[in-house]
Amino acid sequence: MKFVKNFFPLARLTCVEIPRQPALLLLSTTLILFIGCLPFLITHNLGEAGKLVRDSALAMMFLGSLLLAVPAACNAVSTEIRRGTAGAILSKPVSRIRFLAAKFTGVSMVMLVFSGMATLAIMMADRAAAIEFNIGWRYLIPLYLAILCAYLLASVINYFTNRPFASTTFWCMAGLILIAFIWTWLMKESPQDGPAVIDHGGHSHVNPFAGEPIPIRWSLIPACALITLAALMIQALALLCALKLGVVASLSVCSGFFLIGLMSDYLLAERATETLWAKILYWILPNWQHFWMADALTAGGQIPWMYVAQASVYALAWTAGILLIAFGFFDRMEVC
Repeated sequence: MKFVKNFFPLARLTCVEIPRQPALLLLSTTLILFIGCLPFLITHNLGEAGKLVRDSALAMMFLGSLLLAVPAACNAVSTEIRRGTAGAILSKPVSRIRFLAAKFTGVSMVMLVFSGMATLAIMMADRAAAIEFNIGWRYLIPLYLAILCAYLLASVINYFTNRPFASTTFWCMAGLILIAFIWTWLMKESPQDGPAVIDHGGHSHVNPFAGEPIPIRWSLIPACALITLAALMIQALALLCALKLGVVASLSVCSGFFLIGLMSDYLLAERATETLWAKILYWILPNWQHFWMADALTAGGQIPWMYVAQASVYALAWTAGILLIAFGFFDRMEVC
């Protein structure tokens, strides 16, 4: 009971404080809007409708997780250490491990909400990209309206109740994007209102979706879940860096790990069979290729949930190792 009494209020406070940062709101809004605009920015399909849109949207979610996790972790830890808030909390009967675990949990909740919004936006964008522009925009209008209404609703709430605008907008946007997704899910419109044969400057082709509803690609959920696991790993590393570094330095370190992890198979896989140091580095460095499975969705492919479970074991083990290092470092760190 004592653990619950001290842990959950700290985690809840972190979850409330993080979205109050205007930078997090602007960055998350920009990422969601960019994902929603991809069907109109990318017109080539490379033989499969929506492939480039799907891959680009998943890449934006991957990169966005890095850009959001680092400032959020730094704000939750380094800012409180610098301001002396952490010292005041630790002067109470709150252990350092419990404090850091609560911070990690609070940041994780915010990142999970962002991942949920990005997943819904990706599914709506993928659905819109499967058909022509004059029909596909119908499946994205609810997303645009959800973001606009979130800002308007937060403005009204801020005016009458003085609640923080940034955090109110963030949570309103999460709820309204979910409603927008349900709205588009229930839409029974199809390209049957348009021609069955579409003409492009003298070249015509048959509309494959004429006369039937556009399906939602539920197979995107495992791909987004894998990226969410990768975001959890990045967040743990950012939390470790935030104990001593600022936002810019932490972002530089995490970006370096991100780039090296993307190339670990190329740089170390072959050498790991020959030398011990390469084998150790190959096991220590995060391998982000385990979490980038966009190619598996090509031509109607599926990502097995068993693979997601196996990847989650790898992600949780790596995250637990980084957190143990952070706990040990923070336990011996002087906090004023």
